[in-house]
Amino acid sequence: MRFSRRAPEPIHCHVIPPRHFTGWAALYFVLFVCVPLLGAGLLLDVALYTVFRDLFDACYAIMCLFE
Repeated sequence: MRFSRRAPEPIHCHVIPPRHFTGWAALYFVLFVCVPLLGAGLLLDVALYTVFRDLFDACYAIMCLFE
């Protein structure tokens, strides 16, 4: 499908409006894409911090600045 700015063509005498983003689409994107990715990143960061602190006795990422 190509995207253009011209007026939509009628199909069987019906003009179908073009697609557009809505507030609900933005909400679904945040809830189903952004939040899970940020949650997975947070869990991975906590796991790596724990591994580096307990097993290797070393600082991890920005926590080196606070110790």
